[in-house]
Amino acid sequence: MKRRQESRGEADKARVELVPEGLRVELPGGSDGKEGARVLLRACSTAMRERLELPLQVSRQPLLLARLLEEGAGALGDLLPASPPWRMAAEEDSAAAGAPLAAACSCGEAACGHLPEAMAIGEAAWATDAGLRLALVGWAPEALADAALACWAAAQPLPEPEAALRAYAGGPGAPQRSARGEGPHLAEWLADMAGQGHLHLPGPRFHDVAAGLQEEFRHGTPPGSASAAQPRLDREPGPEAAPWAALLPGVSGAAKGLELVAARVRERAAELAAGPPPRAAGSPNGKIRR
Repeated sequence: MKRRQESRGEADKARVELVPEGLRVELPGGSDGKEGARVLLRACSTAMRERLELPLQVSRQPLLLARLLEEGAGALGDLLPASPPWRMAAEEDSAAAGAPLAAACSCGEAACGHLPEAMAIGEAAWATDAGLRLALVGWAPEALADAALACWAAAQPLPEPEAALRAYAGGPGAPQRSARGEGPHLAEWLADMAGQGHLHLPGPRFHDVAAGLQEEFRHGTPPGSASAAQPRLDREPGPEAAPWAALLPGVSGAAKGLELVAARVRERAAELAAGPPPRAAGSPNGKIRR
């Protein structure tokens, strides 16, 4: 995974790139003759990553695990360390124990002037990007969620997991369970809906309704007024479509749907007003009683 960031001006910008070894900061050369350099700020070591115990901490908070899957690294909050790995390594003096240096510069000097500048740039990126912090401690959101689920499985192991799964699923010879017993298979229905694009076109929801209790009636006269009680004779019969279109601004077919429903109601009312159709002379109900 690589992530590149840039800081400062257009002419002399420092580049920050996430690489497998850690965070690489490319410092440009200065106008005063100062040479540019590449500084590698190392990520967490395996021992440091194990000491953080992020999978165990996430597994103890099921809601946090759900937020991690939905929101990503930003849901972890204070579980991520406040200091970057190169600072933690320097505080623990891991270099004295034979571990790789927390930061290394391409100039080859152990204590050059590039390191403080690169560390300041790296710490600014660390503070503003939760995904970068999680990656530098050795995790991706999906991998951390899998490790947390593995902690759950280890806490409550099954003696025969495969047999338990088959018993729960019913086995290959078990009859297929259906809520209605008929109709298309769920997978076929989902495939048809996806092919038609309906899975990506949700219907109106509560936030689509643009109405307020204190909002003035913007289409026509206010309800309850004297003029509102008088029917309008200069329009077609049926409900007005404008208020419905204003009520559901995100639903383009609201007014058209209302017109279709109103037209069908008028047709049905006309059929009922005309009475039942005349019966044929030879029908059983049309016999003349003597």
